[in-house]
Amino acid sequence: MSAADGAGPMRIAVLGPLEVWRGDVALVVNSRTQRALLVRLALAAGAIVGQDELIALLWPRQVPANAAGLLHTRMARLRRLLEPANASAPVVVAAGTGYRLTVDVDGLDLLAFRDLTARATREAAAFALLSEAVALWRGETDVEQVLADPAYVAVFNEYVAAVRAFARLARDLGQPEVALERLRALANRDELDEPLHVDLIRTLDAAGRQAEALNAYDRIRTALAEHLGINPSETLREAHLAVLRRHEAPQHTNFPPHTRGERGVVQQVPSAPPDFVGRAGELDAIRTALGRRGLSSRVVLIDGVAGVGKTALALTAAHRLREEYPDGQLYADLRGNGTATTAPLQVLTRFLRALGVPGRRIGTDEAEAAALLRSELADRRMLLLLDNARDAAQVRPLLPGAGQSDAIVTSRRQLLDLEAAGVVSLQPLSHEDAVALITSTSRAPEVGTDSEGIDDLAEACARLPLALRIAGARLATRRGWTVADLARRLDDSNRRLSELSLGESSVLNSFQLSYADLAPDAQRAFRLCSLHPGDDFSADSTAALLDVPVPTADRVLEDLLGANMLLQHSRNRYRFHDLLGLYARRLVATDDESESARSRLHEWYAETVTAAVDVVHPQLVRLSEYPAAAEVFQSAESALEWLDEELPALLAVVQDDGASLAWRIADQLRGYYLLRRDAEGWLPAAQAGMAAATAAGDDFAKVAMLINRGQALGAVGRDEDAMSDCLAGHALAVAVGRPIAAAYLAHQVGWLQLERGKLDDAEHWMSRALELTDTEPRGHVRAIALNGLGMVRLYAGALQKAADLFTSALEISEHGLETSRLTIRGNLAGALRQSGATERAAELLSELMATYHQRSQYRGESSTLDEWARLHSRRGDGAAALQTALRAHELAKLVRDPKAQAQTASAVAQAQLTLGDPAAALEWIEACLAIARDTYPYLEAEALLTLASAQLATGDHSAAALSAEQAALIAKACGFELLAAEAGRLSSLPDQPL
Repeated sequence: MSAADGAGPMRIAVLGPLEVWRGDVALVVNSRTQRALLVRLALAAGAIVGQDELIALLWPRQVPANAAGLLHTRMARLRRLLEPANASAPVVVAAGTGYRLTVDVDGLDLLAFRDLTARATREAAAFALLSEAVALWRGETDVEQVLADPAYVAVFNEYVAAVRAFARLARDLGQPEVALERLRALANRDELDEPLHVDLIRTLDAAGRQAEALNAYDRIRTALAEHLGINPSETLREAHLAVLRRHEAPQHTNFPPHTRGERGVVQQVPSAPPDFVGRAGELDAIRTALGRRGLSSRVVLIDGVAGVGKTALALTAAHRLREEYPDGQLYADLRGNGTATTAPLQVLTRFLRALGVPGRRIGTDEAEAAALLRSELADRRMLLLLDNARDAAQVRPLLPGAGQSDAIVTSRRQLLDLEAAGVVSLQPLSHEDAVALITSTSRAPEVGTDSEGIDDLAEACARLPLALRIAGARLATRRGWTVADLARRLDDSNRRLSELSLGESSVLNSFQLSYADLAPDAQRAFRLCSLHPGDDFSADSTAALLDVPVPTADRVLEDLLGANMLLQHSRNRYRFHDLLGLYARRLVATDDESESARSRLHEWYAETVTAAVDVVHPQLVRLSEYPAAAEVFQSAESALEWLDEELPALLAVVQDDGASLAWRIADQLRGYYLLRRDAEGWLPAAQAGMAAATAAGDDFAKVAMLINRGQALGAVGRDEDAMSDCLAGHALAVAVGRPIAAAYLAHQVGWLQLERGKLDDAEHWMSRALELTDTEPRGHVRAIALNGLGMVRLYAGALQKAADLFTSALEISEHGLETSRLTIRGNLAGALRQSGATERAAELLSELMATYHQRSQYRGESSTLDEWARLHSRRGDGAAALQTALRAHELAKLVRDPKAQAQTASAVAQAQLTLGDPAAALEWIEACLAIARDTYPYLEAEALLTLASAQLATGDHSAAALSAEQAALIAKACGFELLAAEAGRLSSLPDQPL
C-alpha cells in the first residue's frame, strides 16, 4: 500500500522493527533497499545524510560506476511510496550532497524519544517522562544493513542511557521493579557492559533480589575473565559489596544529557587512537574540570612536550565526553608548532559554516566573527577541541562565552596567560603504560614476554607515546625481529639516546627509524605527500603527485597509514600528524624531484577543476574548457562534491603559485562560487589571480580576472569597486578582441546599474551586451543579456516588452544552464502576473515550485513563493497570500539574503492589506524599508506605496500623502513608470479612506 491509499499525517517508527503509517493506514515497505534508506534517513532525524554514506550503505562491497544515479532513482521511488500526490510538503528532500527526512516529533518515534528524555532533564515529572520514553523502544531493528551503522549504534546507546537513568530514578522512588525487565534485556545483550551491570545489580538489590544480584555479578565477572582476561572494575566490585552488605553504594541520579533536538549535530573530532593506554588520572581531571556547571564556558588546557600524547589524550577525552555535549563537537588544528600557523579568522569561518552560518554573514573582521561564534554557541552545548595552539592570543577568539559549551586546548607551551578551569601538564607515560603501548601497537602479545628487552625499548623511546607507537609498528611489520633487536637499533649512538630524551628531536629520531623501514615507493610518497597544499588529500591527488595510477597511489597511502606515518582524515582522505608533516617537509627540501612533483600536482589541480566546472557550469565565460570532462566526473553531483572537498587546496595553489596557474584556477573557481555563493575564499582568490595576471602582462588573463574580481566584490556588497572592475574589464576585453567576455561584462555593468535604479544606463549596457553577441545568437551570454533587458523593461513598467524579452531568453537557454533557465522563467511569471495573465503565471510558478522543491534550492523556492503570494493578493485571496508570503520570508531568512528578505516582507505586507489588517501591514513594510531604503530603489518605492495604502486604511491621510510623494520622487527619478502612476493615484486620494 502506498501513501496515496491513506490519509492523515505520516508516522515513522524506527525504535524497533520498521513501521510506517499514513493516518490509520499502515504502509508496507517491502523493498530491502527502500527499507534501508528510510531507516538510515530516520536515524538522522531530519539531518542530512550524505550521498557517499548512502551509497556505502547500499553497496558496501563494490560500488557501481553509476551509483549516484541509481541512488537518485531509489530515492525517487521511496518518495513516491511515502508521499501522496497532493502532499503539501515532501517527506524526503534532496539537501546539499545528500538527503534528509522532513519530520517532527509527532512523525518520528526517535524525535519523540529525544524530546521526552530532554524534558526529563529539566522537568519535575522526570520519572513519568522517562517511562514513556523507554516504552517507545520496541526492540532491535529488522533492517540488517544498519545494525552496524554508527548512527544506529548511537541511537541504541541513547536508549541504554535512558534505561539506566530510568532505573536510577526508579530506585530513588522506591519502584525498582519497573526498570528490571529492560535492564535484564540489555544486560543479556551485552554481557561485558560494566556500567549497565552496575545499574542492574543495584536495581535488583533495591528490589530485594539479592540472590539474583549476586548471580548477575558472577556472570559478568566470569565473562570479563574469559573474554578479556581482566577483573571487574572498582565500581562493579563496590556494587557487589553493597549487595553483600545490603547497603547500596551512593548513586548519581542526574540523567545524562540528551542528544540533539531539531538542530543537526556537528561531530568534527577525528577518531581517537584505538590503542590508547593509561592517562586515567588525566582523563578524570579533564572530566572534573568540565563537569563544574556555571554560567560561563570552561576551558581545559593540555600542555607538554612534542610527542607526549596531547592530541591523543584530547581526542580520547572528547569521545568519552560525547554524551555530555549533545549539540556536537568542533575541531581545529591550529598548527601552532610550525611557521604556517592557522589564523583565528580561518577557524572561526570554518566553525561558523559548520554551524550553518553563511560565509557572507561571517565577514572578514575577526572580532565580529568571534562574537558571532559566541552567539551561535550560547544556546548550544558543544565541545571545542583546539589542537596545537601557538599562544593564548590565537586561542581566545575561538573560545565560547556564556552558556554550556566548553573547550579543550592542546599546546606545546604552557599558555600561562590563558584562563583555564583546569590545566593538565602531560609527562611521559609511566613505565607500565609505555610497555603496554608497545605491546598493543606491535599486535604481538609475545613481545611482553621479553621483559628486559621491552623495558629497554620503552626507556630508549623516552616513554614518549609517539616514539612508542612507531617502535611498536616496526615490530608489527618485522616479525623476524625481537624486542631486543629493535632496542639495540635505538641504542646505536649516544646522540640518538640524547635526542630521544630531549623532546622534538627525540621524535624526529623515531621518525627516521620508521622512515628507514618503509619500502622505497612508500618513502618517496611520504616525502612528496608533504607538498599537498591542503590540510588533507586524496588518492587521486597523490596519484598525480607521484605520477602513478590511482590504485597504486591508494596502495602506498594504505601502506603509510598502516605504518602510522599518515592519519585517516575521513573515509577517502588522508593527512599528516603535525610532527610527521614537519619531518616529511624536512626530507622533501633536499629531494631533487620536489619541484617537478609540485608542478605535476598543481597542473592536475588546474586540469581537474576545469573538468569539474565544465560539468557543473558548462556555459561559464572563461579562459579554457576541458575536452572530456564526462570521463573525469560522471555527474554534476560528483563534480560539485570534488570542488567542495578540494576548495582549500585549490585556494592554496592560487595563493602560492603566483603565475599562470593562479589565474587559470581562479578563473574556473568563479563558476563554483556562482553556485556556492556562501563558500569562503572567492575574493582573495580573485585578487591573487589578478595580481598574477598583472605581473605576467597577460591581457586575456586580466580580462578574466576583472570579471572574477568584479563579481567577487559584488558578492560581498562592494558594488562601487565591482562597477570599476567591470568597466575596466569591458574596455580591455574590447581592446584585445574578446567580444563574448566584453558582452558578459556589459551585462554585469547593466545589472549593477539596474540595482541602483538607473534604468537608462542599465538599458544601454544590456543593449551593448546584445550587440556584442550578434555573432552567437544562441549563446548563454545573449540569453542572460535578454533577461537583463527584460528586467529593465519590467522595472520601467513595459510589461509586454519585458515578457517578450524573457520569452526570447528562454528560447535560447532551453538547453543551457538550468539555474539560468529557472531564473528567467520566474521573471516571466512576474511580468505575466503584473500584466493580468494570471493563469499562465500560475502555470509557470507551479512548474518552478516543483523543480526548486525537488532540488531543495531555497533561494529559488523563496522567490517563487514571493511571486505566488503577490499573485494570490492580486486575485483577492488574502489568506493564501499571507501563508505563502510568510513561507517565502522564512526561506529568505534561511539563506541570509537581505534583498529577498525585504522583497518577501513587502509581499507579507501586501497580503495583510488584502486581508484587511493594515496595522500588521505597517509592521511588515517597515521591516522591508529597513533593508531596502537607499539600497534597492525599486523595492523602496514599491514598499512606500504599500505603506501609503496601509496608512490610508488606518485613516492617517497626511502620512499616506508623504509616503506616496516619496515613492513618486524615487519612481520618477528612476523611470519606474507603473510605480509612478500608482503614486499619483494614491496622492489624489489624500482625504479618502482606501
